[in-house]
Amino acid sequence: MSQYELMLLVNPETDDDQVEGIKERIRAFVAERGGHLTGEDDWGRRKLAYRIGKFTESKYLVAQLDLEPAPAKELEGTLNMMEDLLRHMLILRER
Repeated sequence: MSQYELMLLVNPETDDDQVEGIKERIRAFVAERGGHLTGEDDWGRRKLAYRIGKFTESKYLVAQLDLEPAPAKELEGTLNMMEDLLRHMLILRER
């Protein structure tokens, strides 16, 4: 199993219930594929370094997870389909 770090930039207009729904979707995705969420951190709303579309701020979410490479690739596809995400980045952590 590989260790990954996932960072999400969520649309700042998304309400807290929808943000919790995004977190739950990711938790369920990882668990259904035999992975484990080892850490979660909600950084809150922060200013972006550059404008993304019409937004100058975003809600930041960071998670650490253990997952096999094939489901990690599948997770990338799932994240691309989520409309409330401005950007995401999934990186493999070195051991």
